[in-house]
Amino acid sequence: MHTSFTKLPQKMKTKLLIPVLLLLSVGAAAQTSRQEMSREPGRTGGSYFAYPGPAQKALTPAPAGYEPFYISHYGRHGSRYILDNKYYRLVIGKLDTAATLGILSARGADLLQKLQKAYADACQRDGELTALGGRQHRDIARRMYGRFPSLLSRPLQVDARSSTVGRCMLSMFYFTQELLEQNPGLEIRMDASKRDMPFVVENSGARIKKEPATEQYKAQVDAMRAQAFNPARLMKSLFTDVSKAESFVDGKQLMQALWDLVQDQQNVPELGIDLSGIYTREELFQLWNAGNASWLYRFGLVPGSTPNYLKQAAVLDSLQAAADRVISEGGYGLSLRFSHDGSVLPLTYLMGLKEAMGARSGDLENLYRTISIDKLIPMAANIQLVFYRKEGSEDILVKFLLNENETTLPGIQSTQAPYYRWTDVKSYWDSRR
Repeated sequence: MHTSFTKLPQKMKTKLLIPVLLLLSVGAAAQTSRQEMSREPGRTGGSYFAYPGPAQKALTPAPAGYEPFYISHYGRHGSRYILDNKYYRLVIGKLDTAATLGILSARGADLLQKLQKAYADACQRDGELTALGGRQHRDIARRMYGRFPSLLSRPLQVDARSSTVGRCMLSMFYFTQELLEQNPGLEIRMDASKRDMPFVVENSGARIKKEPATEQYKAQVDAMRAQAFNPARLMKSLFTDVSKAESFVDGKQLMQALWDLVQDQQNVPELGIDLSGIYTREELFQLWNAGNASWLYRFGLVPGSTPNYLKQAAVLDSLQAAADRVISEGGYGLSLRFSHDGSVLPLTYLMGLKEAMGARSGDLENLYRTISIDKLIPMAANIQLVFYRKEGSEDILVKFLLNENETTLPGIQSTQAPYYRWTDVKSYWDSRR
């Protein structure tokens, strides 16, 4: 006999609705549209996207009687220069040759001039933190202090650790210096040791069983890239004689190198160079979409792909152990970790944050509708775990912030979301390893 939903008991309705609402919340968390990318072309840079700051201004108050006593911050370095200046040399060299041959268009000449200016600034700074990157971390630290003054105004011990890469160490420096300016009573211990890398970056020695579907996903991404990197229009816009240009220019190679240069300019805004007009909005979207899919399947966020996110298990164990130590001691504290995009992304998934849980099928072409890396790992991306306790209660609550916005864990039911019982979180994490 068919029974209508409206005739079901309220308790049963609730049980049926919870899985549906969870799916809806996950899908809504990271939805992306072509219109959004057109409005904010910087987002098409994916992991190049300059940190936008939090959209959420006021945080949800803690349940009555609960006060923050510990924060665990895990973040990416701030905005950086392009990792390898070979891209500047390649593009500038080809454009300069075209100019010598008299086949460089007016748009090509304008591009050459701007790239020469950008390269003069970036020369011998491959992968280094930009001025914007330092400001980003100062701003995040200042907002953290302003949001949790009852904790951070105390004479706390701060444990700060960084990847051994320079841009991460400088990010740590800017962050901690801002905190010191806010509270000179902080006792900060900073370190960047190879010994800590399995607990700060990833356990690179972890053996992850390769899943067969991974090769299928790679083939799909290769096809998406091949379609996206169609240089015909770009070549025509840069050269007055495309046939002659093709004798010394590999169009696809030029388009790929130029894309990295275009996207990285948003991380050096003081130069005032915007190159996004070199590509059409549709080209930017297609290039981003292929990159988005590549990130997601390589780290195992797509069903059936190799679960490389498990390399972050040691990082998660370390964060959990540090929190448990503070809890058992009954004290207060702040832990800071500074790492990379390839560390933050898999950790968001291993933790079960809703923004990372949107890849529910292997339809790589349409992954962007429910999950996008510009919302997960922009420059200076960060995860903050804020712990609360209440006098007379053994329940420890924790709240999660992704890029300074409150988020939820769809895999855990909580009557106090975005606050979760720490014991529930640990049990859930154990089930995800």
